[in-house]
Amino acid sequence: MNVDDAEILDDHTCQLETVGKFNRGDTERLLSPACNLGGNFELGWQNAWQRDAGGLYLSSSQLQGKTVFRKLSPDGAGLGMLVGIERQIDGLEEDDPDAGRQRSWNYSAKLLTSFSFRDDSMRLHTNLGLNHASEDHRTRLSWGLGNELRLSGRVSFISEVFGQAWDTPSYQAGFRTTLVPDRVELDLTYGNTFGKTFSNAFATDTPGRYVALSMRFIAPQLLE
Repeated sequence: MNVDDAEILDDHTCQLETVGKFNRGDTERLLSPACNLGGNFELGWQNAWQRDAGGLYLSSSQLQGKTVFRKLSPDGAGLGMLVGIERQIDGLEEDDPDAGRQRSWNYSAKLLTSFSFRDDSMRLHTNLGLNHASEDHRTRLSWGLGNELRLSGRVSFISEVFGQAWDTPSYQAGFRTTLVPDRVELDLTYGNTFGKTFSNAFATDTPGRYVALSMRFIAPQLLE
């Protein structure tokens, strides 16, 4: 999900998230390891690959750190912050593949809040932050609102809306299934930008539309 929660991994714990975002004209693959090696700080590294005329290439690489000021508890509220730096690499132009790939840097910071309701059966997450793009030297406000609603012991409905200033907002919704409690989760979601219809979800001229399949693996504690 694009909207972050105000939670971090337990001490000496790591996780690995793998994501496939499928659109008729493109497929994006993401790999995101993260660890809390002790204390109130989680470090994550997200990498994304796409395919163009030159083949499969690394389209973005992001390093981010996350901390929590107030821990989330059932029927309570949590507060945290995330900062990140991202290197973006553009794909080759079909009409000029010899031009090479353009590279740019993005910097971001977000304030994260999470709220728990009904004995933790529903969670609401909000993000508010700033994104600075070095390519156009612009700093823009970013925002997001996410929801997790437990439908049964192992299945939840998840949804979110998010965007940044001067861009059309996007949304994503689907289901999360716990395959192994506290260890393995599977998400299946549909994402789009507002103003688009589901009937053309896989049209080649609508890159903002996708179906995403992700798995999250949480390792046991490295140290007791």
